[in-house]
Amino acid sequence: MREEIEDRIRRAAVDVLVGCDGLRSTEDREQFLDLVLDRLGRGGRLPRHSIPRSQWVALLRLCMRTPDGVSCLAAVLDLLDPGSAESRLMLRLGDEWRAVSGLPSEFTESWDLLGDALTSLRLPADERWRLVSRATLSRLRTPPDHSTTPWSDFLYLVGQNTAPEQVPPWMAYLEEVTAWLEDTALRQEIRALNRRRAARWEFGDTLDRRRYARSAERQPPIHDEHLAIRIMPAPFDEGHYTVSYWFHSDARGPDFGRRRDSAVIAFTDLQRTVSEVISEVERAEGDRPGQLRLEFVLPLELINLPVESWPLDAAEDPHLPLGMTYPAVVIRSLDRLLDQRWHGWWRLRWQKLRQEPAAGSVYMSIPNTSPQHPSRVVAGLLDEEHVAAVLSEPPEEGRTHGCLEFRTALRTGYPVVVWHRTSESTTEFRQVLSDLFAGGFTELLPRITRFRRQAAALGSGAPEHHIGRHLAVLWDDPDRKPL
Repeated sequence: MREEIEDRIRRAAVDVLVGCDGLRSTEDREQFLDLVLDRLGRGGRLPRHSIPRSQWVALLRLCMRTPDGVSCLAAVLDLLDPGSAESRLMLRLGDEWRAVSGLPSEFTESWDLLGDALTSLRLPADERWRLVSRATLSRLRTPPDHSTTPWSDFLYLVGQNTAPEQVPPWMAYLEEVTAWLEDTALRQEIRALNRRRAARWEFGDTLDRRRYARSAERQPPIHDEHLAIRIMPAPFDEGHYTVSYWFHSDARGPDFGRRRDSAVIAFTDLQRTVSEVISEVERAEGDRPGQLRLEFVLPLELINLPVESWPLDAAEDPHLPLGMTYPAVVIRSLDRLLDQRWHGWWRLRWQKLRQEPAAGSVYMSIPNTSPQHPSRVVAGLLDEEHVAAVLSEPPEEGRTHGCLEFRTALRTGYPVVVWHRTSESTTEFRQVLSDLFAGGFTELLPRITRFRRQAAALGSGAPEHHIGRHLAVLWDDPDRKPL
């Protein structure tokens, strides 16, 4: 990508020189060449060409051997024709050449994304000046005259010196100017790119302090965040899967950010890959007052994966389970997300849950071998008063009743479904859930997390059948769809 950018700059610079009225005559071209060569310390060592374009191509080849070569050429052009459109454009090309030569490769790989985002951003001049001043700690009050957009401001700042123990001015500017982007996903992607580099250069904490010092007055002290992780079987590759993820922060808006995907991996690599995804998001987001909830978006055939017991860090032993680490670890149904025929019931039950969180009714299915059991379950789940369902057994292969109950609950719109991962619903299990549901739905997920932590706190000597170790929770919010 870097080579493509450099080639575009070279072509644009040659076009500027070819079209410059002040360089039409042989005398003017000779004067211009002499001044540029003097600045470069090259004397007269440049072959002369009778065709102007060929001469400018040769000059650009020489100038582009150094990061400041194009800026040197631009400065001479501005000296001969101050303030002209050609000199301003050449100065911007010089800034871009210096920037693409000096920035890390991940930024040049995202050059078009950054350029499109910042060029299209329309800011008042005084706001641009304020951002430049803050990024340089008031060493610069305004950008130079040739810089007219947030993109050109950013490119110019790449060439500015960094104060001791501070982030580079361009990095500080990128952090703050992205706050003006209306596209939440785009803003998140650029900030994550910026912060990952800050972390590699050990500026992460400094960048975080700048971010939250500026935004504390308009962000709640604590906000919810959601990391949706989708696991899907890979097509035509049995036993292999893809992992995709989306991040959402209530502090940034209502929508999930842009999806990211993993390569095709074996089942045995799922826990390690999920651990790496969580680590990447935590590093990218940095120090912030966010409560991160994990949402595993699973198809029916994987719905009983014990994701809450997976490790936060797959390399650690003993490991810290996700269900004990985060405020909530829940399951979401990929099948329902993709099938809009089921969304009407889903929306209605969710609205009922939100409007009456303390009074929501729960349908509990009791294990029964009667031939009439399936039809009774379907009739019970169709009751519009219910907003949550408890299954009689896990919805996994070989468990006919559990699979029927789960599919019916999805199709009839239940946003909350709970089951025991390894056994039928017992009297003890149903009593535990009655106690958890008794406090209403507003704080249900924190209560479930505390219950899981209580089970973990009992240690290895505790009975393996402790319900807190086998509690599966589907919590499906139709207002947030990671698609």
